[in-house]
Amino acid sequence: MFVRLFEKYLPTKIRPRILLFGFLCGFLAASFASVGVGAIINRRAEIAETTWIGPVIARVYEDISRMPLERRLLSVENFNRSDAVQFALIKQDELNEAQSLEDYSLLNTNSQYGPNPRIYLELLDRNPRQRILKSDYPPEDLTAKLTFLVSAIARHDSRAKLFIIFSNGERLVVSSPKYWKARITEIQWLLICLAGMAFSGVFYAIGTRALLRPFKILSESSDDLDDVRVTALWSEEAKGIAHSLSAEQKEKAEVLDERTRMLTAISHDLRTPATRLRLRAEYIEDESLRNKILSDLDLMLGMTRDAIDFLKGGLEREDEEYFEIVSLVQSICDDFSDVGMPVTFMPIQYPTLRTTGTVFSSHEKSVPLDGMLKGNMKGRPKALQRAITNLVANAVKYGFQAKVSLTIEPGRVLIEVMDKGPGIPEDEMENVLKPFYRLEKSRNRETGGSGLGLSIVNSVIQAHNGHFDLINLPVQGLNATVDIPRSIEMG
Repeated sequence: MFVRLFEKYLPTKIRPRILLFGFLCGFLAASFASVGVGAIINRRAEIAETTWIGPVIARVYEDISRMPLERRLLSVENFNRSDAVQFALIKQDELNEAQSLEDYSLLNTNSQYGPNPRIYLELLDRNPRQRILKSDYPPEDLTAKLTFLVSAIARHDSRAKLFIIFSNGERLVVSSPKYWKARITEIQWLLICLAGMAFSGVFYAIGTRALLRPFKILSESSDDLDDVRVTALWSEEAKGIAHSLSAEQKEKAEVLDERTRMLTAISHDLRTPATRLRLRAEYIEDESLRNKILSDLDLMLGMTRDAIDFLKGGLEREDEEYFEIVSLVQSICDDFSDVGMPVTFMPIQYPTLRTTGTVFSSHEKSVPLDGMLKGNMKGRPKALQRAITNLVANAVKYGFQAKVSLTIEPGRVLIEVMDKGPGIPEDEMENVLKPFYRLEKSRNRETGGSGLGLSIVNSVIQAHNGHFDLINLPVQGLNATVDIPRSIEMG
């Protein structure tokens, strides 16, 4: 029922929401990428556009150079091109108050056709990058030189000024608020794109986990929903599943409780006629017939008792307590041995620590932990006693003998019950753990049994967060292995 509820809601309700949420997160990541790529493309287009400023600056410099000194200051502002390129002139009488050129970067080189004017650069937001400003093929005239420089300066993404020095020492100051300005660099845009895409991925992972978290809680707590707290943040589907699971769990408990009461009543009512039949069977003179009738009565009552034990095992939970597993296993073996059953309790196995050599001693040593480890553990001793008793009884009944070994480790307990029987076919290993399932070949049907022994063992071990395995031995026999933690909370 739990599986059908999850299959009903997850494909039809939650998965489309996850897909939609993933689409939105993908759209967000694509938006970050497109904005970043678009900004980088626009930046490069703007830098390429600055090449027209170089010839303008060269022409303005040449025009002002031919003007009389008294007209230069009045004419320089006439060459301004809005905010694309602006010119200013520092006259000789203002040079003493102007900043020293030593604080600026010298950019020009001499041409083979004659010396170019000295050109200095001032970056207001960052230091000049000589790798960008230095051309591998030095231009041969001022126009080509300035055309290269205006683009190189724009690539700095910083406010800048050019100082072109006349022969008399006056300075032509060139600025471009439109192109030489502070802006986000390509590396910064790339980092923004990566951060945005990473944020989208993390946001998708967190959001998806938040959507699925209620279902994870329900799947982990499907056996006991009393401790599950349904919060307002849960989706309507999750609340519906929680309500349905709780209702189904209560209904299942009521059905099992009703069946248990019915079987208990039948078992109780059967005792009286069974007792009368047993007494009447004593008067049967034929010993063979009398024994068969008594055997059938014991089988009938045993099957009823096993069914009740199996159902109670699913409903009634024994309280956890601390107990000594060695005494429990040994007492079970002693009970079988006392009535002549071929049951052997093997010596207890403890782990061994191997020490390495040190500067004081190069010898390796093995330190047994038998004096340090005890068999104390926390669990449900009555349930474990029933499970181990079933294993030993099956080994004696179907395998002719039982050798029980116990291994104590710091965090777990390993119990093995080996017999000399025919074993179990590999394709039947899972089936023998099902309730009321009995083998017809390797386990003789005529020997009786209700098919609940291994089912009870498996349910008890799972309740202790352990593992139960059945392994055929290489030559002959079966090894039933129980591996449980020494505390149920450790599972």
